[in-house]
Amino acid sequence: MRAYIVMATVIRSILAWWLLNTVVLGVAVALIGSVSVTGAGALIAAGFVLGILNAFLKPILKIIGVPLALVTFGLSLFLINIVIIWLTGVLVSGLHLGGFVGVIETTIVVWLASIAVHLITGITS
Repeated sequence: MRAYIVMATVIRSILAWWLLNTVVLGVAVALIGSVSVTGAGALIAAGFVLGILNAFLKPILKIIGVPLALVTFGLSLFLINIVIIWLTGVLVSGLHLGGFVGVIETTIVVWLASIAVHLITGITS
C-alpha cells in the first residue's frame, strides 16, 4: 500500500511539472515575438521534453559544471538552462525559438516562472 502511495505521488508530481512546463512555454510563445509553436501538440510535447531534460540531463550538467559555477559565481547555471531550452527546441520540431536571443528570452521566462512556483508552493523542479 505504501509503495502505491509513493508511486501515485511521483506520477502526480511528474504530471504537474509537465503541465507547468507546457503552460510556461505557452506563456513564452505569447510574450516573445520570435518564439512560435505549430500547435497544441507541439507545445505539449515541448513541455514533456523540457521536463525530461530537466529531470535527467540538468543534474548531470550541474555536477559537471560545479567548478565553472564556482568561478563564475553561478552564471554557468544560467548557461545550463540555456542549453536545456535550446535542446528542447532542437528535439521538438514544432517549437521554434527564433535564434539565440529567443532561447535566452525563453530561458528567462521559464526561470522566472520556476521561481514563482517555488515561492508559491515551496516545490522545486
